[in-house]
Amino acid sequence: MRLLEAGRETEVSPDLVPGALAHDGVVLIRQGSIAEVRALLDRWTVPVDHPHQVAEGLTVIAPRIRTDEQDNEAGFTDLALSPHTDRSLHARPPSVLATLMLTPARAGGSATLVDGAQVLALVRQCAEDSEIAGLRLRTATGRPGPAVVEIGGSHARIRYRDDRIAGPYSTDGRTDVVVAVRRLIAETAQTLHLDAGDGYLVHNHRFLHGRTAFTGDRSLARFLARVTSDHPYTWLNRGFSIASS
Repeated sequence: MRLLEAGRETEVSPDLVPGALAHDGVVLIRQGSIAEVRALLDRWTVPVDHPHQVAEGLTVIAPRIRTDEQDNEAGFTDLALSPHTDRSLHARPPSVLATLMLTPARAGGSATLVDGAQVLALVRQCAEDSEIAGLRLRTATGRPGPAVVEIGGSHARIRYRDDRIAGPYSTDGRTDVVVAVRRLIAETAQTLHLDAGDGYLVHNHRFLHGRTAFTGDRSLARFLARVTSDHPYTWLNRGFSIASS
């Protein structure tokens, strides 16, 4: 398995992955296997459970028949997924997310990545932190959710989704800030083609991820994890350095 810095194609040693994730928010995976990704994560993280997992922290994402249109199962279709934070509505979203393509789509199915640190830096040019703090997620049923951006000390954490389950709104009525966030996410999104054995590892509190619509039997392994409490980069569980934004 090869690990690469995004955009530079420079190889990253497995021991330096946490530092690369802290600095860049993303590390690319090439020619990997489920066992290799699991072994890499086991060095410095612990799995985070998910209702659809097939093993601790591991879920296979592939199209399947949905029995209830109200279930949060859009990931298990061939539809596009807008950029989002995994487990965004939960009290403690996992800080680390890794994916590995098992079977590429016949057409489409590119990964979509958005650097939330870049988006936050751009939003801070047109809105005060107090106004950004007023951004919340609200479920389709109207239930208020967590803050989209949590800033504490030198760290920030992003929880974002914008779909039929939940979306952003402003408690201060600043719809212009909501519009700006949506626009910046769309403008900064990067697409990434993944062959079998390719994937990415992201800081889930910083990077949003999604995919384009596809045809065929695309299947992808997703790992959710949290940095161990005794690791030098355990602070990743609190968010990303604001200096990164």
